Amino acid sequence: MAVLLPVLALTAACGGGKSKDDGSAASGKLTGSVITAKDVDHLKVVPATSDSQLLGAEQTTDPAACQPVADQWSLKPKLARTAYTGALVTDTASADAGAKTISLEVVASYPAGRAEQVLDQLSAAVAHCSGYKVTRSGRTSTFAVKSVSPSAAVGGTFGDQQVTYTVSDPALGSSGVALVTVIRVGDSTAAFETVRADHGTASLRSVIAGKQADKLRAAAGGK
Repeated sequence: MAVLLPVLALTAACGGGKSKDDGSAASGKLTGSVITAKDVDHLKVVPATSDSQLLGAEQTTDPAACQPVADQWSLKPKLARTAYTGALVTDTASADAGAKTISLEVVASYPAGRAEQVLDQLSAAVAHCSGYKVTRSGRTSTFAVKSVSPSAAVGGTFGDQQVTYTVSDPALGSSGVALVTVIRVGDSTAAFETVRADHGTASLRSVIAGKQADKLRAAAGGK
């Protein structure tokens, strides 16, 4: 399933950088708006080298009400992005090595008003979708979705909108649980899929979410 692609690709090597380029200035702005190790202490940020490290193939969910959850990590979502880029973000702030978190981050831009639609639909899906199935190559996988408290998981709410939840693959046990945090600032979004090194309950350090929101705001001219 696409939403857990990052969880499963978190150990994959990344290097260099690449963004989806539609020929506009959007891609360049996005690349410059992704957080870096210079922005936050105890952070390592490695840009992705290919689209497949960021997003997965299009998938159809059963029930259909859960589609926005899968679309968040799909190359072909119902509400298309204008441009996107991303990176692997490792947070080593904790003295406990097991509490190290690894996030796949995707920063995307949308046509005017569409990012708000994306967050509205995602919020509704998380509120009403407790789980769903997808079928790939004749194999059906089941995923569970659970809304979580932003204050507990991210230390608060950032940007103009935020949706925070977990997606899990029961077949993988604790290693198949990912915290997803999607933040909207104007017509851009930043989505983090986060796991802990020891597969414990993951959280996203608030300074990471806050700084990323600030950079998106600055890229939009402070709007």
